[in-house]
Amino acid sequence: MEIIGALMNGNPDDFTQHKEAVLQGWRRCGRQLLSNDLIFDFGSWLYAAMTTNPVWLANSARLLDGFPSPARSFTVVDLGAGPGTSALAMGAHRPEARFIAVDLAPQMLALARRNRQAAGWLPARLLLMQGDALRLPLVSASVDVVTAHSFLYLVADAAAVVRESYRVLRPGGRVAFLEPHAGAPDWRWLWQQPPAGLQISLTLWRFYSWVHRRFSPAELAGTLSAAGFINVTTEVTLGGFGLFGRGEKR
Repeated sequence: MEIIGALMNGNPDDFTQHKEAVLQGWRRCGRQLLSNDLIFDFGSWLYAAMTTNPVWLANSARLLDGFPSPARSFTVVDLGAGPGTSALAMGAHRPEARFIAVDLAPQMLALARRNRQAAGWLPARLLLMQGDALRLPLVSASVDVVTAHSFLYLVADAAAVVRESYRVLRPGGRVAFLEPHAGAPDWRWLWQQPPAGLQISLTLWRFYSWVHRRFSPAELAGTLSAAGFINVTTEVTLGGFGLFGRGEKR
């Protein structure tokens, strides 16, 4: 009732005092909803549908931008891989890459398995692994790239995930994240995009990132640098809705 009163009185200072209570309420509701298998299954289907937009897929593929093509095949770990959309998009442009898609949710991995089969990929090209990004079931210095699309903003300890990514990378390995941007997006750009679902996807992304978190370029770069990454860069994308963060292991 105090929150409602603050809104009705129009006092921004009063509302600011209760902002954290509002956010905690949203998070509690979200956890309760996701504990329902039927709702989670529907959410998995909706997320998979949202991420098949061509613009979204093109930005997923760009997670491997700047990674030099080695003479051999290379291994990419995709965190919070969901239905495998990002891994499949990256692999379509980099045939020499093999992927390990990591996700905690078995429902998401089941979707990824179906998408892998539909794409005609063998399990050796896209290995699906249920696991925690804070404790990856991988030995140290064993992979070449770690990527994640729309993942860090959902975890409680993003810095710990970045440190774990650093651990599993070989020296010279790369990390690339695409996360919600804290700056003001260009809504005009969004509504000028072809009507193929991107408007719905990014509007929902903007809302969910308000509930959870968004990254400024300085914050994302600082998180990567604090974990030990060098040559850290950031790049605003998706009309200001998204932010790339990239780095290299010493």
